[in-house]
Amino acid sequence: MAAAADAAPEAVAPSEADFVLTRADDIQPAPPGRWARLTMTVLARYPLLHSVFWLSVVGVAASSTKADASEALKIAIECWLVYSFGKYILTGSCALRGLAKLRKNDAKSPDDFSSASSSNDLLRYEDVLHVIAIPNYKEDVATLRRTITTLANQRDASTQLVVVLAMEARDPLARATAQTLKKEFAHQFRGMHCTLHSLKAGEVAGKSSNENWAVRCAKRRYCDELGVRSDRIVVTTCDADTYFHQSHFAALSAAYCSASSKQRRRTFWQACTQFYPNCDQVPTLCSVRYALLSVGFLGQMSNPLHYRLPFAVYSLALDLAVEAHYWDPSVIPEDWHMFLRCFYATRGGVKVDPIFLPVGCECVVDTSPTRTIGACYSQAKRWQWGAIDVGYIAARTRDAPVQRQLAVALAAQEHHLLYPLMWIVLAAAPWLVEGWATGWRFRLWVGFFVANFILLNVLDHCYREILSRDRGCGGPDASSLKEIRVSRILSFAAFPVADLLLFVLPSLHAHARMALSTRFDYVVAPKVACCLQRGPSSQGLLVQLPEAPLAKYDAV
Repeated sequence: MAAAADAAPEAVAPSEADFVLTRADDIQPAPPGRWARLTMTVLARYPLLHSVFWLSVVGVAASSTKADASEALKIAIECWLVYSFGKYILTGSCALRGLAKLRKNDAKSPDDFSSASSSNDLLRYEDVLHVIAIPNYKEDVATLRRTITTLANQRDASTQLVVVLAMEARDPLARATAQTLKKEFAHQFRGMHCTLHSLKAGEVAGKSSNENWAVRCAKRRYCDELGVRSDRIVVTTCDADTYFHQSHFAALSAAYCSASSKQRRRTFWQACTQFYPNCDQVPTLCSVRYALLSVGFLGQMSNPLHYRLPFAVYSLALDLAVEAHYWDPSVIPEDWHMFLRCFYATRGGVKVDPIFLPVGCECVVDTSPTRTIGACYSQAKRWQWGAIDVGYIAARTRDAPVQRQLAVALAAQEHHLLYPLMWIVLAAAPWLVEGWATGWRFRLWVGFFVANFILLNVLDHCYREILSRDRGCGGPDASSLKEIRVSRILSFAAFPVADLLLFVLPSLHAHARMALSTRFDYVVAPKVACCLQRGPSSQGLLVQLPEAPLAKYDAV
């Protein structure tokens, strides 16, 4: 039976019973114990205390006369400045290195990756099966269509890709949207299914709970019923508005085959997430902020000293997901949290390996520039709720060796607590420390902002030029990304304001919100789908159904 299942049959449209998966693997995450819950609840207040402490230090330094400032205060601010300058310079330099790798891999065809794959234990490239879970709730069919089109354009879509629409039973349009996409695409994949997740006690609505149910159903279907070996399955989770490079899954298959059997069960694979597909359709502040995110993440992936963590679109072996008891249906932040679940399930044995190919995600867009800026602010605030994982790390202290526990704890501290404050210290340097308002230090400070402006423009242009080659990850209007516009160049002068408004303030807001309550509930946030005119939208499915706004997952 297993041999027949592994023979990569021709893609055929599934029957209704095969299309909607209703039976799942029995393994479920165990709820945290009393001590773990208490630790996480108490430490949910730590991010706010940390931010208040350092903002107070900055405030004292700014209000004190230069002569009155204590030596300890001067040293603390100087250390912040050295750290901040160093971090920006290193990340920018590594982003240039990352662009060279992107350009090299972008020039390859899918055949180049498949022919280069190798293995020590007889796992062939064509043996790999990819299960792609696409969590979505009240998502417009045009948005999902664009994502699935980039999957259908993969070389091995009909023999190696299984698409699972991870939907919610409470969505009145779920079945109609799924059926529409099934008619258009099912014949192009080895398998295509949808799951309709119903919330149970202790679960929260969101990506994590949908992924948990969808992947458990896929595991039951393909491993338990069809006999596919679990060690041949790679699970990829993505957003509903994701654009995959045409070589993405060829590169992923090659990386999976080339790893040893142990490495496969201990690795996350992360492509270079970028937000360029519709960045020219959002207000300037948002566009600049998303460009900073794109080149900054590329720099982190390219930095050998950086502790890499998954973000938005990532892949892992099904065996690793099972070992960690799948995604946690009781949390909202899912990418880091899933990494941490796997980290502790393997006693700190997992790592993130980069795949140097771009993967596109859309910027949030609303019906007006003001509302779009508000939606971008809310998205940044939701991302910073991941700081609650600081408490989760502390609660699992005994589940990993000390050095590995320390490494992941410092990475979480840096991302969620240090980065938001770093920009405040940098921007306010001349008012905080004696000597930074005049002389060579002041010239260094001004030079940093000028150099940052120039480097951002260089990185932005080079990234957009790579995406403009239209390999699928640049969005519907990829060819227009290579255009050089004076307004785009000048817009990066706003990067200090964009960082403050759409990163620093949402981070502090999230920290304050966590201190008040650890309960977070998803609500729908209006989102105007990118380029809806390119295809029919879900509005055509609203016959005799309640009104359902076009929305992405968001939280309050």
